[in-house]
Amino acid sequence: MAAGSKEPRTRRRRLIAAVVGGVTVFVLILAGLVLIGPGWWSPATDDPQVAIRGNAVEQGIASTVTRVRRDAAPWGFAIGEDDVNDWLASRLDPWLAHDDRFRLPAGWTDPRIRFEDDAIRLAVRSPAGLVVVLDLVPRLESTAVVLDLGGTSMGRLPVPDFLSNPMLPASLSVEGGPDPAEAGFLTMPRSFELGDGRRIRIEDLEVVAGEMGIRFQTLP
Repeated sequence: MAAGSKEPRTRRRRLIAAVVGGVTVFVLILAGLVLIGPGWWSPATDDPQVAIRGNAVEQGIASTVTRVRRDAAPWGFAIGEDDVNDWLASRLDPWLAHDDRFRLPAGWTDPRIRFEDDAIRLAVRSPAGLVVVLDLVPRLESTAVVLDLGGTSMGRLPVPDFLSNPMLPASLSVEGGPDPAEAGFLTMPRSFELGDGRRIRIEDLEVVAGEMGIRFQTLP
């Protein structure tokens, strides 16, 4: 009798141990998905080559945008995600320091992007140290370029909307941006004034895997 009564207890202990072990593994997997950022995200480094490439990207875009053109034909360029990320890693902070129209919410750092078909994935480190990934879908409105929030992930784990909204910063809209009716999660004006007084307007924007193309029009 005594020996027989031990067997059910042994089986129960083994069952409890198996359940606890399974739950522990599941929690560890979830924690790993949350704590580890996507493979294409990386924090800033002191790599001098990143700084050289980031500066070259900035100079190349500045030269293209400010070029004086003899006709009114649309013009533009395509930019790859690697170029954007080199610029973000090395030139974003100095640029923000000299243009107070644009600012990151306090505590949010190291933004990186990935271009996918019709969407921009933005990964940024939150004040809590976790990498939050925002799926942004661009659209053009009459006065603004609008990026709507299409989804959210914590690390590599998708997060339902009702959980993601409280953890996100308020709208990242650029100061002096669009009409409120056009606003999305992130907005910026469609037209900009150059240093010599000319204005340019974004006429089209296309995002495909790996790169983004932008077409401009120089306004009279």
